[in-house]
Amino acid sequence: MSGVTDRVFAGRYALDVQVSSSLSSPIWRAMDLSLKRWVNLILLPTSDLRSVKLLQECQNAAANDRRDVVSILDVISDGKISSGGATDLPDRYVGIVAEWLEGETLDRLLVRRGEVFPIDQAIKQIGTIANTLMHAHSLNVSHRRLRPHNVIFSPGQEVRLAGFGVDSALLGPDSNDGVSQDIKGVGQLLFVMITGMWPLGSVDSLPAALGSGGTGLVLPSQVHGGIRPYLDRLYQQTQDGTFLNMRQLLNALSVGEAEESESLQNRVSRLTSTSVTWTPPQSTQPRRLRSTVIAGLFVFLFGWLGWQLLTSNFHRLDSGIANLTSPLPSDQISQGTGAVAEIDKVTIYDPLGDNTENEEQVLLAIDGDKETAWTTDSYRQADMSGKAGVGLLLDLGVARDVYGIDIDLLSGNTAEIYVVNSAEPDLATETKFADVGPNEISSSLGASPAVSGRFVLIWITPDLPRTESGEFQGGVSEVKVRL
Repeated sequence: MSGVTDRVFAGRYALDVQVSSSLSSPIWRAMDLSLKRWVNLILLPTSDLRSVKLLQECQNAAANDRRDVVSILDVISDGKISSGGATDLPDRYVGIVAEWLEGETLDRLLVRRGEVFPIDQAIKQIGTIANTLMHAHSLNVSHRRLRPHNVIFSPGQEVRLAGFGVDSALLGPDSNDGVSQDIKGVGQLLFVMITGMWPLGSVDSLPAALGSGGTGLVLPSQVHGGIRPYLDRLYQQTQDGTFLNMRQLLNALSVGEAEESESLQNRVSRLTSTSVTWTPPQSTQPRRLRSTVIAGLFVFLFGWLGWQLLTSNFHRLDSGIANLTSPLPSDQISQGTGAVAEIDKVTIYDPLGDNTENEEQVLLAIDGDKETAWTTDSYRQADMSGKAGVGLLLDLGVARDVYGIDIDLLSGNTAEIYVVNSAEPDLATETKFADVGPNEISSSLGASPAVSGRFVLIWITPDLPRTESGEFQGGVSEVKVRL
């Protein structure tokens, strides 16, 4: 950070390094000298005709303080850059101050990996983005120019959406109909996640998708193999105006997620089942004749087996074999003991917050008393003020085979249960042990075969139930892990 105080904007933001960007205006990493933190600083000369539009749109977008949005922290309508304490430089700027994020944009992530997202993960991430936009629309805030560089993945793979107010003001909106354009943008982001290409030409560092003759709507399956028809249909519906609002798109994504989950289960079943291959003989005989021959073979086979069984065991009344005994199976099927696992430690898991959600209460969730409970912080909104969730992490000490989990939640809660091997799990890629719905206060959840892991995560999700005080709060009364 050498020379970070050489140039200071508006007496507060010390310019450090210029950040590469696709925007037609310089972006700086700057140090907020008052709060001692890094910020993103966009500077546009007040003489630029776009400066008024930039100021207006960012002031409007600043109302959206949801956690999964890169927040606008400050808007400066007219500021100067002072250099080394000398006389102010003559240029004056509009300054937009936003959060500084450590992370990777969607386009750079795809290029670095060299592969597209798995379908189920893409649908889940797109669902997060759509939910973020639905909240923005409720505040009369739209993005109107979604691109891969607007989707930022944190080191923990948390998805954040950037560019509200800024991109459309500096580069122009794709459409003035904000809701309709954002629905199209979500579909285009899904397209790029599952194909690695942008459907409407080259964007950021990603190539353009190539369709038949280069005209009309290009479908994902036309540029990438293995994409099923429902994804083509979902993408097409985002582009043709089928969805009138983001809620309808979210509902369709939920159906797609369920369909993908069912498809995955079918594929796993096929892979794990016994493989039987039969190659039909090359014959021009009618199908009925072939079926008759096969049936005859089966009759002969079972008849021969029955004869062998009878003659080998009962051909003499004085046979030395007095009893028929069944052989023991070669592979023993493991079963749960029903024993309750000892919990080594219980901690708060709050990757979207500060890990202080009533941490002094955590032992109340495993004290054997359903009248006591660990509760989350109280929130003013049922959606936890934009957080995706908060939870309890139960440490079993070592990896164990978990067959069941008994859980009692506060009334009206929903939760996701995970058995994992990391104290910092990535919920976007972990497989859920079970879900608990809002009407299931007391649940006994089981798995067969067992799921092995050291940690059990109880992830409380929105919407939270309302308390008597009018605020919203969730919680866990009791948890038992069965081995």
